Amino acid sequence: MTLLDERKILILQAIVDDYVETTRPVGSERLIDKYNFSCKSATMRNEMAELAELGFVVQPHTSAGRIPTDLGYRFYVDELMEPANDAGRAAQKRARKLVTEAASEVAQVVQQTCRLLAEMTSYASLATDPITEHITARKLYVAEGDERHVLLVVLMSSGHVEHRLVETDYPVTSDMLTRSSIYLNASFAGLQLDMLASVPTSIEVDGELKQVTALLHRIVPQVVNIARKLQQRKVYIDGTSQLIRQPEFQDINRLELILNALDEKAILYRILSVAVDSTDTAIVIGAENESPYMQACSVISTTYFIGTQRAGYLGVVGPTRMHYKNAVAAVKLMAHNLSAVLTSLSLA
Repeated sequence: MTLLDERKILILQAIVDDYVETTRPVGSERLIDKYNFSCKSATMRNEMAELAELGFVVQPHTSAGRIPTDLGYRFYVDELMEPANDAGRAAQKRARKLVTEAASEVAQVVQQTCRLLAEMTSYASLATDPITEHITARKLYVAEGDERHVLLVVLMSSGHVEHRLVETDYPVTSDMLTRSSIYLNASFAGLQLDMLASVPTSIEVDGELKQVTALLHRIVPQVVNIARKLQQRKVYIDGTSQLIRQPEFQDINRLELILNALDEKAILYRILSVAVDSTDTAIVIGAENESPYMQACSVISTTYFIGTQRAGYLGVVGPTRMHYKNAVAAVKLMAHNLSAVLTSLSLA
């Protein structure tokens, strides 16, 4: 990063802070009056011109003040922003409420986390569903459904609970349900997700289990389908309406490109997964985004866990004129709480 002298650093920090707060280009007179710089207007204009030559600020049009560039925001985030460890007492209280009132369904917990994160930051929030390399089938049940169906329930070690109605052509007795459950648990409980997804759907059974061969031939493919479905990463999103309220996105064409990108699961997953290479929270600013449609945005993302295993990613998308410190604190807080909730579900 280009080294700046102390005064230029203070001026850049003031420009970023002021522009984030007001959305208006920052002029030399405002900097002198509001931030008490002890220099003449001509000196301030020269300093701002040098910052522009170095690529840290830009003048959006003639006679306007300056606004930060992506490089300016990057310098601010890396060099000037204080550690974001506190999301505020009110936010922490709401996040703790999520923990104490957590739903029993994993998808609901992730969706609720996204909703609260969007409210806290006023940016769109994103999360992948939780998958770990070591997720296993913990327990499998076959229960009575109706006269033409049985209910298959698969509990995963991640806390996912999947269920399917399996159609039958004949009455199923309670003994058949018990035998089927015993077979499924003996055969599949403890298998990791990738192994479960590759189980042959055509099975052979011996002895007393032959009574339920036809039923198992219908149930086992559903078990495999559940595993394959869980291998397909979902991306949850909430708060896209927050983007519409941002002044930067009043241009309908720019907004449409961003919203279309947010509809592409593969793009969203790549945007969020940059956090895997970060030891803490990843911040991608403007043109650093690999998707050309997202280069008017900044993305803050981090990893959440189930126990000690990486499980997924959580983050926010907003304009490059973002309250970075507040957003980082909110993302870290909600990732911590999401990890706690999902870990408790996986241990239940």
